[in-house]
Amino acid sequence: MRKTIIMILFSLIGSQARSENFYCMVQDAEITGTEYSLTCRLNGEEIEMDLPEGMLLKGIDTFGDGVIAITKGKHILFWDSPFDKARKIFLDMKGEFIGLDAGDEICYAVSDSSEIVSLNLALIGKVFDFNGEYSGYYGNLRIIDIATGPASVCIAAEREDGSPAAFVSSKGSVWSERELNYRSEGIWHQFEKIPLSVTYEEDSDSFVLICNEGWRFHLPSCSHCNYIERDADFSRILQK
Repeated sequence: MRKTIIMILFSLIGSQARSENFYCMVQDAEITGTEYSLTCRLNGEEIEMDLPEGMLLKGIDTFGDGVIAITKGKHILFWDSPFDKARKIFLDMKGEFIGLDAGDEICYAVSDSSEIVSLNLALIGKVFDFNGEYSGYYGNLRIIDIATGPASVCIAAEREDGSPAAFVSSKGSVWSERELNYRSEGIWHQFEKIPLSVTYEEDSDSFVLICNEGWRFHLPSCSHCNYIERDADFSRILQK
């Protein structure tokens, strides 16, 4: 389940702008901040959370009893109660972090070189080179984002030919492709919009590819039950 809130704004011409404002809750603490700093509000007091010098945050989430963050670069940071000092973990990767999502027992992150990092509660990390492992099957993909669900994890990606792709895994080491087709008015269609991000939605029990212009592609556990929808709020904006 995605617990981090990263504000994503869509312009009317379809370009993406991301303001670096972060928020999550852990235990009774409320964590807020930007790429430059984090503040913990606990029992009516504010604690300035330690951020190693020179590091910029790219995303945060709740993980176990603490807060986990990816940085601009190859470091992961972790704070636990009383949330003042950060524990720093370096990952030997080709690229830099671009996204993360933490489950109950494993936190996943992705890099701009299409690597998938899994980190357990002991903060021991593994790096999986998706393109290195699967280039003979799928070509080189650009991984865009990752999301965790109750029993699986999903990545959103773009192929070399500019088409969208999605893959799911139970433990992050063996990945299966999900067909991005859907049925509308008795006809099967192929989804063609490139996702901006992916999330897990509890209400529909599905992974959802979030795309420009308010389009959302749902991937429930049944591959024959895929469906699309368009965010009504965005449609109203277009009508103004």
